[in-house]
Amino acid sequence: MITELSLTQSLREICQQAGKAILAVYQRDDVGLQTKADDSPVTEADLAADRCIRAGLQALTPEIPVLSEEGDIVPWSERSTWQRYWLVDPLDGTREFVDRTDEFTVNIALIEKGVSILGVIYGPVNGVCYMGGRDTGGAWRQCDQDELVKLSTRPCAPEGIMNVAVSRRHGENTIPTLMQRFEHRFGEVHITTAGSSLKACLVAEGLVDIYPRRGPTSEWDTAAAQAIVEAAGGRVLDPDLKPLRYNSKESLLNPDFTVVGDPSVDWENLLL
Repeated sequence: MITELSLTQSLREICQQAGKAILAVYQRDDVGLQTKADDSPVTEADLAADRCIRAGLQALTPEIPVLSEEGDIVPWSERSTWQRYWLVDPLDGTREFVDRTDEFTVNIALIEKGVSILGVIYGPVNGVCYMGGRDTGGAWRQCDQDELVKLSTRPCAPEGIMNVAVSRRHGENTIPTLMQRFEHRFGEVHITTAGSSLKACLVAEGLVDIYPRRGPTSEWDTAAAQAIVEAAGGRVLDPDLKPLRYNSKESLLNPDFTVVGDPSVDWENLLL
């Protein structure tokens, strides 16, 4: 049986191939932008990356099913029987891609019994890959062919300054009450904006303390990041401050969630 650790490099290579397909479209004036039924954008890059990833995963683990944002949504009656499956966002941050902010990623996660046990996130523009999971010995960052750098979350608010990551499109105005609590507790709060799953990666790297997300996301938006954050020492928490779970219901929408780097903080008093 292929272990999670031995899968990581193969997944990185699949992500890199998908990244090449994305960049080929990114360099064009016309990226083939369309609007899906749920009003979310999709481009030729999303679809090209999806084809690359499906082909790569089929060759790597033909016995494990794939659930992708750009594929057909498998009915719950079938999905509920899955013990292990790949959860894929071929191009996380399509709006960032369209606006050419460079802040988009390729996300692949391995889900086992509702838990994200392995995640790989790749940024095609800068060539940075984040990897981590339950059995990988931690979380790692690698740029192109550079050495692996081990990631670790940091103690919350060093020197009394809390760093909060917020979405470039769903910023601090969505969490005003939280921001007030953070300022009251820590005194000074700095804001870092970013797109796609890179916000959670900042927590895993120990560059920010928390990323609170209030608003709709889907399971493929968070699964890879959750495996990486948890392997780095952090947590991804639902509104009840329990770990976010996957494939536990018919809907693929997430509840509100919060990514935290330091589990020892009394988050119950700060977040509930």
